[in-house]
Amino acid sequence: MKHYGWLILLLLTSLALAQQTPATPPAKSGSRLARVAQQQPQPGEEEAPAPHVSTSQVPPTAPVITVQGLCSSPAAGARKAATAAKTPAATASAGCKTVITRAQFERLASALNPDMPAATKRQLAEAYPRLLLFAQKARDRGVDKDPHFQEMLKFATLQLLAQNLTRDLQKKAGEIPQAEIEKYYNDNPAKFQEVELLRVFVPKEKQAAPPAGSAAPAKTDTAADQAAMKAVAEKIHAEAAAGGDFQKLQQEAFDAAGIKSQSPSVNLGKITREGLPANHQKVFDIQPGQVSELLDDPGGFYVYKVVSKQKVPLDQAKGEIHNLLQQQTFRQEMEGMIGSVKPELNPSYFGGGAGPTPPGMAPQRRPKSPAGQPGAPPSQQ
Repeated sequence: MKHYGWLILLLLTSLALAQQTPATPPAKSGSRLARVAQQQPQPGEEEAPAPHVSTSQVPPTAPVITVQGLCSSPAAGARKAATAAKTPAATASAGCKTVITRAQFERLASALNPDMPAATKRQLAEAYPRLLLFAQKARDRGVDKDPHFQEMLKFATLQLLAQNLTRDLQKKAGEIPQAEIEKYYNDNPAKFQEVELLRVFVPKEKQAAPPAGSAAPAKTDTAADQAAMKAVAEKIHAEAAAGGDFQKLQQEAFDAAGIKSQSPSVNLGKITREGLPANHQKVFDIQPGQVSELLDDPGGFYVYKVVSKQKVPLDQAKGEIHNLLQQQTFRQEMEGMIGSVKPELNPSYFGGGAGPTPPGMAPQRRPKSPAGQPGAPPSQQ
């Protein structure tokens, strides 16, 4: 699972603040940072691929980002501010800098997304200094002490805790012993049966050409057309059971339906049971060389032929089994946690009748009219 949520929040925060900064054109900055968040270029616009850079030669303590003019600590910033009262701003900030080492940056990138691509790391590195700057300016202004910010911080903390809990549960759910994978494979042989199929599709409706010289659609008798196509489907099914060529039969079906386009290939290749609609999966019960019954769907009729049948080897199936068992374990853990609490919303505040009544609040009864029928609800004070 990719964890772009917090990275998106960081970059979009940078975007929102950049739009209020006259030094950076909002449209250009917005376009670039929005693409970073979405991980895709704008239509008709190609992003230049990031050059491959080997990080193996960069020591963990080596600087990878140096922000000139930004003090590395609030204390240093305070000293510079005091100096700035007697010194021009450019001179006062000349000695300030913030240095981020490779180890520090990689810890940040890994926390945001353990599998962050190199191109995204560079985009993060380009946006991160601006965030550091804005954060320092916000602290200088006391924004971090504002009650509104404190509530937002609490909620952001809840989101991060929930996100990391989800990540941890998924990781733990993925720790599946090989013996459990083999047991699932042996206990569910039907799920790993693979067949090679041929299929003919017979539409239920005809495509009638409009009258010559008229753009209006041709009038059709739907019931008569469907009856005629059912007869075609039954004939094709009989020919298929007698050993007919499926590709020729598919073309025959399209010709009967008035479809002028070339008929599709009838060879579906090798597929597992989940690769077919539930009401078509019965074809897995027939033997190689046999033809299925005529299957009737709302959109048309289907005829299958089993060419071969085999079981998917365990080595090929274990990845699918691992993912399935991981999802099951994760879902059980989540449902167990969510089911252990029972939220109750006060309908007098939130409106609606959903949810249990909070303790100590008796449900309001609607008064009855003189005729004994429910009357209008009392007005809310």
